[in-house]
Amino acid sequence: MYRMLLRKLLEAFVTLFCATLIIFALIRLAPGDPVQLLLGHPGEAALSDKQAFNDRAAGLRAQLGLDQSMIKQYTAWIHNLVQLDLGTSIHTGRAVSAEIVARLPATAMLSAAALLIQAVLGLFFGTVSALKAGKSYDNAIRLACVALASTPAFVIGLFLLSLFAVTLGAYEISSEAGLSRLWLPALTLGLIGAPQLIRMVRANMLSEFGRIYVLSALSRGLSRERVVKHALRNALLPVITMIALSLTSLISGAVVIESIFSWPGIGKYALDSILLKDYPVIQGYALVMVSLVILIHLCVDVVYALIDPRIHRKREAGAEEHV
Repeated sequence: MYRMLLRKLLEAFVTLFCATLIIFALIRLAPGDPVQLLLGHPGEAALSDKQAFNDRAAGLRAQLGLDQSMIKQYTAWIHNLVQLDLGTSIHTGRAVSAEIVARLPATAMLSAAALLIQAVLGLFFGTVSALKAGKSYDNAIRLACVALASTPAFVIGLFLLSLFAVTLGAYEISSEAGLSRLWLPALTLGLIGAPQLIRMVRANMLSEFGRIYVLSALSRGLSRERVVKHALRNALLPVITMIALSLTSLISGAVVIESIFSWPGIGKYALDSILLKDYPVIQGYALVMVSLVILIHLCVDVVYALIDPRIHRKREAGAEEHV
């Protein structure tokens, strides 16, 4: 168990280091100049005004360190990361870490509520679909899953916002993060992620129903409820992975939903910063997202080992054979 955990920590560190290289390179290769967006365009001003603009832009680039080579910029960023410093926003002048920490609770609250809705919908309708396989209930659930999976997230969000906020007047549009505003964006995210979970639960349940222990239990006279309960428990192992991966996709995919519902989370903050080419904010947001994904995957591996110790025993045995 400890060897597996140590190996996973080492893999997480290497993955995080590679992620810093990719994040930095992709952001710098993207078109656009943050200094140009910050200062604006000189337009049709006189030549002296253009020269003053160019001098000011050059001074700002030197102040931000953007006039240095890519290697020096990357080294400086890594040096700050070691000190847990994500840098300073180009446009607001505030610490990126403080801005993310201030907005992270709102995103975490939204993602947790959406994950709960997604898990409830997935387990309930997936089990019902498996129990009613081939019948009208199953066909209706599968059709709804296809419709939801085929519809873009912003279309679902705008439709629900128009329905509940404009037509029914049951939702308040504002920029505050409160429980009264949480339910609709959480419901939207939950509906977006539920179809995949429903299909997985259905497939795993149908696979369990065909196993010998289920047929033996039914032949011995065990109640259908007890058999379904045991089959659901055995089918939950891959579902745990799906739910964990859904959490990372919910956090990273909340960018569009937070913007639609004006939810003050890190997703909306990152989207605004991307439009402004605010390098430190984009780098900090991407690094936080990658770190969350790595951490969640690590937790999933630990939970797997606790639920079924045979998993890490097989991995350790395989590693010893290669040695």
